[in-house]
Amino acid sequence: MNTHKEVPGLGIARLDGGGLAYRLADPVTTDDVCGLARQQWCRRLEVSDASSDGRRPAQFRAICELDGEPFVLVGRIGEGA
Repeated sequence: MNTHKEVPGLGIARLDGGGLAYRLADPVTTDDVCGLARQQWCRRLEVSDASSDGRRPAQFRAICELDGEPFVLVGRIGEGA
């Protein structure tokens, strides 16, 4: 398994410490997440809201498949992205 993956339109995601998912380092916009949902290689997308106290940012988790290789992609959704 590679330690990083080029995700079209979103950049490079790195394998997280547990080796279970690829994580984008920088937050993405809500438009980026909407675009991800429209991609044929994105099989499932889950989005969670930010906590009201601001301690937990909005996040997404996607089950994807690129070049025949399934993987999980996770990231933060942020305003200034």
